[in-house]
Parts: sequence; C-alpha cells; structure tokens
Amino acid sequence: MKKRLILLHWLNLALTGATLAIALGSLVPSELLPGISILALLLPLLIAPHAIALLFWLRFKPRKAINNVIGLAILAFPLMAQWPYARAQAIAEEEIKVATYNVRAFYQTTAAAKDIGKWSQDQSIDILCMQEIRRSAAGPLAMYYPFRAYAPARKNYSVAIYSKYPIINSSPLLYSSLTQQGYSRTSAQYADIALPFDTVRIINVHLSSTGVQDQDMEVVHSRDELLEAGQFVLSKLASTDKNRGLQAKHIIDWVNESPHPVILSGDFNGVPGGNLYWRLLRHLDDPYIFNGYGTMGSFEPLARRGLFFKIDWTLHSPELHSRGQFIDNISLSDHRPLITRFSPEAPSLLEE
Repeated sequence: MKKRLILLHWLNLALTGATLAIALGSLVPSELLPGISILALLLPLLIAPHAIALLFWLRFKPRKAINNVIGLAILAFPLMAQWPYARAQAIAEEEIKVATYNVRAFYQTTAAAKDIGKWSQDQSIDILCMQEIRRSAAGPLAMYYPFRAYAPARKNYSVAIYSKYPIINSSPLLYSSLTQQGYSRTSAQYADIALPFDTVRIINVHLSSTGVQDQDMEVVHSRDELLEAGQFVLSKLASTDKNRGLQAKHIIDWVNESPHPVILSGDFNGVPGGNLYWRLLRHLDDPYIFNGYGTMGSFEPLARRGLFFKIDWTLHSPELHSRGQFIDNISLSDHRPLITRFSPEAPSLLEE
C-alpha cells in the first residue's frame, strides 16, 4: 500500500504540473507560437482527474489534497466562462438586449433570414451583431432594425450591426497586420449607439475561422482513423491560430482607444481562457462568469457531439451593468446566438 501511495503521489504531482503548464501555455500569444491556444481546449479534460484525486487524498492523506485544490482553482475561472450555472434575473425597466450571432450567410434553412428576424423580435433583441451575413438575403431581418452598419461597407458578405437605437457614428475596422486580402482582414467594425441611458461603442468582430467542417468530425471506426482525423483537425486549428493572434492585437487597441464604454461581441473561434481573453479581462468584464445561464455551447456541431465550447463572446466595460448572459438553443445557423442583458443600474443585492 505504501508503494502505491508513493506512486500515486508522483502521478498527482505530474497532473498538477501538467495543469499549470497547459494553463500558462495557453497564455502565450498565438502570433508568436501558432497553435498554442489549442491548449485552452484541454483544460476541461483535467477536471475529472483532479476531482477523483481530491476525493482519494481527502480519504487517505488530506494534506496531499492541496495539489488538487490548486489544480481545480486554476481550472475554475476559464471553465466558469464556458459553463453556465446562474439563474436568470427578473426583467428590469429600460433593459437592453444585445445579441451576437454568426448567421452562416442565411444558408442553414431556406427561410433563415425570416426566421432569425422573427426570433429577434420574440426575444426583444435591441442590438444584433452578426457575422457572415449575406446582405442580399437579409431583407426579412433588416426590416426590423432601422439603423444598420456593415463591414466592409460595400460588400455582400460582411459583418453587421443592426440596432433599434440610433447609430450616431460607425466605421469598418481593418486587421491591417493580416497580409492576405478578403473577409478575414475586413471582418470587424464599430458603431456608436445612443442608448436611453448611455452612448456605447459596439465592436463586432469575427476572428479567422478554424476551417474545421462538420464532416471533419464524423464518427470514425478505428483507432487509426481516429488518430488521422484528430491530427487533421488539430492541423487546421494550428494553421489559422497565428491569424487570430494578430487579430487579437488589433482588438485590444480598438478597446483601449474607444471614447465610449465598450460592448465587444463576436465570433472569436476560440474558447475563453487563452491569451486574448486574459488580456481583455484587464479592460472588460465577462458577464458569463457569474451570470451565465441556459444552454451550454455556442457552436452547434461541437455541442451535438457533447463538446460544449462557447466560441462566441460578449464582454463589456465595467461601467456598464449586465443582468445576465445566455445562449439561446435555436437551430437557424451552425452557431447559437449569445444574448446579453443590460440595464441602466446594477442589479441590487436583493435581486441577486
């Protein structure tokens, strides 16, 4: 028994060391080391080993459980930014709803734009940030929003901000450090919107796609096929990771340069917990951490396979007051919309 405890002790130290290494590695800017942000995807896999080890050591040698407490503490914050556990707060007066939604160019269904328009009204969405919008098909949705901004301004395929409140200033934003031309270089914008209680700057972004398709994750029938499919998906993730790192530097600058409180929304093609996320938390709050509720996972092909990753984010300046954030479980795109509720005043302690 003593030899087994010694072996388990060293294995537990290795687990804690691996957790620390993965967490620190995920903070390295991916423009410096492409593919490094993939480490953030591995963090959820470490919860079960730490939990089992914690229970074991509490039973036999409680002092050794400190390694697992440290490991779970390291994992807690990024996981809270992905997995909802809060309850919805009551609707407040003058509440504003901001949604971010990758609409997949309205190709998911034959009437996707019309259905998304109806959904936006059913949910009382005041500001809708969209990625991969096809303007030629957006009419049934655009009719609900009198104020609209696009980037690029004169392209059919773009990102867009639709608002029920006046847009007093707007502009496309350029990822100028990307050398290749096309959507990935121009898929960002801002709009200054006059809300009833403040003027805010909405920054809507779409970071470079991973390139992973639904068929890349089809069920495989052998160990060799599984390894081959895994290597193929990881190579796609790594090859586009450098672009997202370069785009991240621009996003930080845009947030810092804003003359108004910021609401940053978009499809980040990555989970909270990496380098960009931690840098943004120096300036912005993530309402999902303590007030996330509802469905898990914003990318439907992964969620369908039990991988509940939130790759769509909305963060905001600390002076703005959010009342919760949730993913709505609808199937009008390959993404699920992320909705954030804002109010003029912070929720009271009684409400919380």
